[in-house]
Parts: sequence; C-alpha cells; structure tokens
Amino acid sequence: MTGLREILGGIIVMGWAGAAAAAELPAHDPLRIVIVSDEVNPHMLSDAELVQPGDLSAAIGNAASGISIAELDEVSSQCVDDALAALSSGVDVLVYFAHQSARGCDGSDRQAQLTTAVQAHLQDGGGVVVFHHGMYSAGGKEAILQLLGARADSIEWDTTAGQDVIAISPQHFVADNGVEYSGMRSFSGAGVAAGEYPFFNNTPDEHYESFTLLTEGGESRTILFASAGADGSAARVLGYDLHRAGWGGHVVYYQPGEYQPNALDDLSGNNFQILANAIVYAATTQEEGGGGDSAGTSGGEDSGGVDGSGGAADDSGGTSGDGATGGPNPPGEDGDGGGDGCSCRSTGDRVPAAGWLFALLAGLRLTVRRRAR
Repeated sequence: MTGLREILGGIIVMGWAGAAAAAELPAHDPLRIVIVSDEVNPHMLSDAELVQPGDLSAAIGNAASGISIAELDEVSSQCVDDALAALSSGVDVLVYFAHQSARGCDGSDRQAQLTTAVQAHLQDGGGVVVFHHGMYSAGGKEAILQLLGARADSIEWDTTAGQDVIAISPQHFVADNGVEYSGMRSFSGAGVAAGEYPFFNNTPDEHYESFTLLTEGGESRTILFASAGADGSAARVLGYDLHRAGWGGHVVYYQPGEYQPNALDDLSGNNFQILANAIVYAATTQEEGGGGDSAGTSGGEDSGGVDGSGGAADDSGGTSGDGATGGPNPPGEDGDGGGDGCSCRSTGDRVPAAGWLFALLAGLRLTVRRRAR
C-alpha cells in the first residue's frame, strides 16, 4: 500500500489554524509523544477500515487534530530502540498500541527493557495512554500488562449492534471534555453500581469479551467507560484512569479502536476526542510522591486479577484509592505560575497558547518509523 504510511519519515510538517473539525481541548504546551504500535487483523479488514501503524501518528499529528505537538515519534513494537531512547529522554506521553511483545531492531527480545522504561517513565511523572489492543494478552507481555493494569483475552467483531460506550465517570475530564452522548441507558456489572449513564454507540466495533483488571494494593483507579449487551450481558470495562504508589504519572486506557472510520478518521468524533483527552490528561496530570520504587512489574500473583472492574467500586465507578482525579489545570493554575494553559513535562521555554503559530514558524518534527511490510 502506498500513501501516507509509506512516505512519512523524517519530514517537517508545517502547521496552521485550519477550518477542519478538530478535537476540543484546553490550551496546553506542545507535547512530546512517542507511539509504540503494531498490526493485527483478525477480521480481515481493508486498509481503510483497520487502524494500522502510521494511522495514529497521522491523526494525532494532523494540524487540525487540536493536539499541540512538539515532537511525535511512532515506532514498531518489533523495533523499539528509538522508543526506549525517547522514554529515557523524558517524553510527555507514551501511546501504547502494541499487541506483540517488544523486540529490538536487531531482533532481540526487548520486552523487559520496555517494561522497565515504562515503569520509570510513570515514576518520573510521565503519562501512558493504552489504546485498543495495547492491553491484549500475548506471550511475553505479562509484566507490562500487570504494570498497565489489565488483560484482554478474547475478541468479537460486531457489525450489527456494535458496542455502546457507556460513561461510568462522566465528570472525569477524559469522559467529559468535548464528548457528545446520544442518550442515557441503564448499566450494572463489572464492579459498577447500577444506574443510568450517558452513552454513545460504535457500529461496527470489536469487543473484548474477557477483560480482567490486574490490581495492586493502594492503587487509585477510576472506571471511565464500560459496556454490555442490550440485555445487560457480558458487562466489561472499556476504559479507566489508573494511578499507583510511587508513580508521578497516570495510565489511561481506552478500548474502542479497531475500526478506523470510527476511531481516527473523524477528528471531531467522540472516539478521537476521548483519545485526545487522554493524551492531554496523561501529559498534564502529575501526582506527588513519584520517583520511588513501584510494584508495577512485580506481585502479579499476589495482587491477582479481578474479573470485570477489579477492586471495590464506588458509586461513580472509581475503585477505592487516594481520591478523585481531575483534568488539566485550568488557565492560571498551570503549576509554574503561567496563565496560558496546562503545564507539561516537556523541557524548554513555554510557548503561547496559540501553538499553531509556533508550528507555522518552526515546524513540527514528525517521524514515523515502521518496519517494512
């Protein structure tokens, strides 16, 4: 296949304020983002239908996406050398979209190194967004799934009813900011209290029918999204916000992402809005007490997994922990005395909220590295 996925590589992309629809986001400093991705296609979807390596960086790096970018690097899970280097340099956000265990560019097993790097990134206040099959179980991924907090083990492709995305914590920034729900529906299960919750529908969509939360003592987890059949069957978690002892940063997970027209093509649609919210939230939400040792990659047997939501959920869908988490700091409360938006981990001088002007003058370094098909 030719096109954007094949021709991107070491190019400079100039940005400007376009008229195209975009995600609705608060002002934020330009972000440094690294994506680790790979491809699986169990439903034999076409290139236009399947979210593949290169698609995430193309959508996130689009000048009309609403995300202000300083640096965007997408690497294959089968050639993670550059991702390891980026994580050690202090990026703001890792977007983890990897079904397979990580390998180095020389073919060596690098999953342990990647897990260690992600743990250090979280301890240092960095954010992680786990997208779609990043949470799927595969040989070698056991430790990183324990760190990220869940495991998926089965799939179902539904082209008729799709999947309702039910907002269990509609007040949370990731579920609230710019997301338009089509109505209310009853929901219970997966550790969530029975009630009426806002929802929207994705059709078609891929379900993860077996989804287990992997919990750690003292963690704070807010269930953001869940779903179930129309009859209430197969209740399952679709997304959460996770913080653990020793972390300065957060993990945000969002499951819907198989079908590209729903997930990425509509930059003002709900699914991309949620992804963009998660990226900005993870980049700009830090907790005190990071930098210490984390139990994230150990204790898998001791902490176990709780089928469904895991932990003891409160009425808002958040499991018991150290309190609620909010969205990015509002203007005037950005943590470093500025008043033009949220404070991010990226080093260097702050830029005006009109990040597009910075992009127009300086350009965006967008590098997409993929292993050849």
